[in-house]
Amino acid sequence: MAKGLVKAIWTADSNLTTRIDPAVAHYTGQAQLADVIQRGLAAKSAGDDRTATVLLGEAAKIAHESGNEATTRLLAKVVDVVDLEAGTVRLKQEIDRADEMALDTRSTKTTRIKREP
Repeated sequence: MAKGLVKAIWTADSNLTTRIDPAVAHYTGQAQLADVIQRGLAAKSAGDDRTATVLLGEAAKIAHESGNEATTRLLAKVVDVVDLEAGTVRLKQEIDRADEMALDTRSTKTTRIKREP
């Protein structure tokens, strides 16, 4: 059984208790990114290009916003990015299976990203 210390600060201030810590928000976003990529690739594999395009566009937007450059580069091998900030992409006509597999497997790997100053 593992043990660890947890730092807690008690407060009655609802502004403090409802605020999400930026580190938690970052990791929540990365989990969402992995989920969207997995669902997008599954839709593509099932022949549902429309859903795949929407989901992989959302993934491109999340990766860009979070500064996850590695995933942004992997996505660019599977989709043509039209507008990163809007999450607009087009599925590439010819996709190297190895690039698709790399995106699939690396999307669930935790990576260090740039933090904003």
